[in-house]
Amino acid sequence: MKYQDRIKDLQYYVLLHGEIVLGTFGNLKKVADYSKNEDFYSYWTLTRKNESEFPVSKNNFTLFRVKHY
Repeated sequence: MKYQDRIKDLQYYVLLHGEIVLGTFGNLKKVADYSKNEDFYSYWTLTRKNESEFPVSKNNFTLFRVKHY
């Protein structure tokens, strides 16, 4: 499989607090570990979200799913 085929559907997660970018993550587990002490969704809640439900927001935190370019 070519590199272009592998990254065609690759997506990242971007976590914001207000307008400040806290981080860019490759998977939801890392997002959940990073925001564990904050009042944000758990890993299991985030995995049940459909693609149409993004971006998700809670307590001034917003999580976007963005395409890799």
